[in-house]
Amino acid sequence: MRRGEAVVDFASTGQFAGKPAPTIASTPAALLFALLLALPCASALADSCRPNIHGGEDCRYSNGTTSSSRSNIHGGFDTRYSDGRRSSSRANIHGGQDTRYSDGSTSTSHSNIHGGQDTRYSDGSTSRSRANIHGGQDTRYSNGKTTRSRQNIFGGQDSR
Repeated sequence: MRRGEAVVDFASTGQFAGKPAPTIASTPAALLFALLLALPCASALADSCRPNIHGGEDCRYSNGTTSSSRSNIHGGFDTRYSDGRRSSSRANIHGGQDTRYSDGSTSTSHSNIHGGQDTRYSDGSTSRSRANIHGGQDTRYSNGKTTRSRQNIFGGQDSR
């Protein structure tokens, strides 16, 4: 998979006036988060992710790379990859995320009427996701590739 072949959603900040904060897996943001995690891992899909104690997710990719993210004060995530790359995202007014990667590339997403995200990457590529019946997302990329995720028993996402 190339950059821009996957996208993921953001978690809530936990400020819910007396109500328990939703977990990342229980929010529409989980979808965008899953996609964002897979983006910088050139030719690798997030095979399995699970929530961590930092309000983000720990993921393992098909190429052996791992990532760990934590929620940040901007309504997004700061993510570190085992190969040294990093990304940082922030919520935007369109119900999506603005993300900057350590190589200088960027992406911007917004929510769509299908319960997913439409994303544009700085290299000109795009992706569009929609919620599926498995608690995950079906995503189609401008290069013709597709991915499908489903919720796993850990409250995270498994992708293929």
